[in-house]
Amino acid sequence: MKKIVYVTGSRAEYGIMKRLLLALDQDPEIELTIVATGMHCDEKYGLTYKVIENDGLKIDRLININIDTSNNAKILNSMSICQSEFGQYFQNNKFDAVMLLGDRYEIFSVAIAAAMHNLPIIHLHGGEKTLGNYDEFIRHAITKMSKLHLASTEEYRQRIIQMGEHPDTVFNVGALGAENSLLMDLPSKTQLEIKFGLLEKPYFMVVFHPETLTSVSPSAQVIELLNALTEFTEQYDFVFIGSNSDTGSDEITEKVKIFCAKTDSRFMTSVKPEEYLALNKYSNGLIGNSSSGLIEIPSLNIPTINIGDRQKGRVRGDTVIDCICSRREIVDSVILSESEEMRRIIKKGGNPYYKGDVLKNVKNIIKNKIDSDLFNLKDFYDVK
Repeated sequence: MKKIVYVTGSRAEYGIMKRLLLALDQDPEIELTIVATGMHCDEKYGLTYKVIENDGLKIDRLININIDTSNNAKILNSMSICQSEFGQYFQNNKFDAVMLLGDRYEIFSVAIAAAMHNLPIIHLHGGEKTLGNYDEFIRHAITKMSKLHLASTEEYRQRIIQMGEHPDTVFNVGALGAENSLLMDLPSKTQLEIKFGLLEKPYFMVVFHPETLTSVSPSAQVIELLNALTEFTEQYDFVFIGSNSDTGSDEITEKVKIFCAKTDSRFMTSVKPEEYLALNKYSNGLIGNSSSGLIEIPSLNIPTINIGDRQKGRVRGDTVIDCICSRREIVDSVILSESEEMRRIIKKGGNPYYKGDVLKNVKNIIKNKIDSDLFNLKDFYDVK
């Protein structure tokens, strides 16, 4: 039996991984351990570790890293706590591999601790580009510490190889999130209305995070967004999901809550993975700069209005409308999302992140490769 530990730091990343974690947890050949850290342990973000436990998964340890998003120095302090705590955790607990998804700063600290303990890392969603956020260089750094790579598109697979990872260790499996949108058992619209209350008008979902590698302040950006949405409050409702714990996120949350109070819009700190997808499914579209707008939402056949540079460089399908973070462009993009032209595009369908049998293939690759020589010393692969 192989022992794998999965470290989760946020509600969004856990939502992507939920089906895979449940499958590995039920596999007699795998002993799965889950450790929750980051936003999961913070009351401000909804103590979302409870969602994991309610799904029937046991959490071995909660590691609180005292998140403070007021500036980068505070974020670095949280990263140092995370690295130290996981350094000791990996010293005291032995595993055959650690599985990590993505590019958040707490996951970077976990990766460093694992690599220093020579603990093989299985990394999902490497090779991607998000030029407006510090996730960009964090993601690539985790790639260089990892031994097995599960990329979500062929372009990303090629980029990982370009970074010196051997092709035999890099697989284009598609995105679990794109498959989740189609295969998860989602609550009905009636069930959502019973839990969250009836929305009287058609609505848009809104998820907006800070850009951490651009010179524009999160406060200035969210003001542009909210000013744009004000033009539609007679026509549409808006449902906001809380921002990630990135530098400056509190500025966004504060202004969003004021907007919601003035316009009777909804603000939800966090929701379950199935609820998030279902809320989007029955909406007119997603507005903001979340990666889910590019990866998961297109599978639901609704448009995404992607604002600013946070996701700049990521592969996207035709149902994604890109715009700069200005009131006028956001207004024009909302109007475009409701047009007959966009309806025709959506009818054609297509999601560049969807690939059949993602869960099955990811699970098989992990099980097959964990016994291979991939987990010995790795060389730098030179592209000829």
